[in-house]
Amino acid sequence: MTQTPNPPAGWYPQGDQERWWDGTAWSDNFRPLGSEQAQPGYPNTYQQPYGQPGYGQPGYAQPGYAQPGYAQPGYGQPGYVVQPVQKSNTARNILIVFAVLFLLFVGGCVAVVAVVGSKVNEIANDDTLGGPNNPLTITEGQGFEVDGFEYADGWSIPPTPISGLFEIENLKVTNDRDKADRLLVTISLLNAGEVVATTTCVAGELDKIPEDTTVTVDCSSSDSLPPAYDQITIQDVV
Repeated sequence: MTQTPNPPAGWYPQGDQERWWDGTAWSDNFRPLGSEQAQPGYPNTYQQPYGQPGYGQPGYAQPGYAQPGYAQPGYGQPGYVVQPVQKSNTARNILIVFAVLFLLFVGGCVAVVAVVGSKVNEIANDDTLGGPNNPLTITEGQGFEVDGFEYADGWSIPPTPISGLFEIENLKVTNDRDKADRLLVTISLLNAGEVVATTTCVAGELDKIPEDTTVTVDCSSSDSLPPAYDQITIQDVV
């Protein structure tokens, strides 16, 4: 492999001045950029005489070989061009991605808040008999209807449950709504207008009941069966 020879000795621009290159290394001699005067003991301007001492064969260095701008100042040796460093846009791109995700997150939160707010408003203004705001009084063993859910006859409240808790047996419901829907209600026992025990009832563990389908309702309570009550009510939780 042929080694590239060093540029010939001469004056080369560095910033706003010129510096003497002796053929192998930079000297400590400088002069104004474009100066036509030669420094004592050194060749003048950019045109080199043949047979520059220490460079090689006489006549190797041709006049005009070292033109202004041949080397970049401060790199080390004339003839090497310093490439500009390209700025990385990685940080900017990451910030843009986070900004987009933030906007999507905020937009999603706004949408969720709007839906939840609409649902809360709907529940707050629901006056349906047996709905969240208007309990329906029912009679043990008799069927009843709450907003498209038809409860059958034959249900009962055991007077002496083994657990001692408020229990309801054989409560069945048919979905007469025009769509599959869930059932989640509370049945309460009252005495002189005061709630003395409550049980929560669900159908199919909150699975939707298909339309025109009858299922058994499961009720569970942590309240003891009171010794006396004079009213039974039912109402939707939501």
